Amino acid sequence: MGVIVKRPIANVVWRHEAAKVPPYQKPYWDRLRKLDYDFLKGAPGEAIGKALRFTLSCPGVTTAIVGTTKPNRWKQNAETVAAGPLSRAEYAAIRERWKQVAEPEWIGLG
Repeated sequence: MGVIVKRPIANVVWRHEAAKVPPYQKPYWDRLRKLDYDFLKGAPGEAIGKALRFTLSCPGVTTAIVGTTKPNRWKQNAETVAAGPLSRAEYAAIRERWKQVAEPEWIGLG
């Protein structure tokens, strides 16, 4: 059995200012602001790449549904995924930050 992840890069919501976040993305934006991941502060391509590779590094995840309005984006995502999973240290650092900051009511979002 595999696991399919929807919105593995959270609509890249971290790139928006609060006033420009669509209502359905606001919970993602709020969480990412609170998590304050360093890797999201870097170049957009690197941040997206790390977020996607993190998702695909999670045990059991076999598929990530990445939506886009740009038809050629699939090629960039494929190149990113070809770099392989994050290192154990990178993966562990992201998970540890989540454990430190995440609130109990932070369940999966649709």
